[in-house]
Amino acid sequence: MGNNPKKKQPWSQSIKGPLSFSLILALVAGGVGMITSTGGSQNEIRLDVGFACFGIAFVASLLVISVLTMASKENDPELGKGTGVNRSSANPDKKSKKD
Repeated sequence: MGNNPKKKQPWSQSIKGPLSFSLILALVAGGVGMITSTGGSQNEIRLDVGFACFGIAFVASLLVISVLTMASKENDPELGKGTGVNRSSANPDKKSKKD
C-alpha cells in the first residue's frame, strides 16, 4: 500500500464536530424523554423511552448534519472540463440553425 501523508482536515470536514454535536443533542433528547415519560414523581424513570429518544435523536441529527455537509462542498474545478457528455459550460456548442 502507499504511504499517504495525513493531511489535517479543517473542522468543517472533520468527523469530531458532527459527532459531538449529535451526542450532546441526543443526551438532551434522551434526558427529556426519560423524565417526561415518567408521568409524575411517584412513578419509576422510564429508561427504555430515554434510550429510544437518545437513539432516534442521535441518528436523525447525524443524518441531517451529513446531508448539509455534503450539500455545502464545492465541486472540483476539473469537473467542468471535458468533452462529450462532460462538456464545459465555458465553451457552449453553437446551435444549429434549421432552414
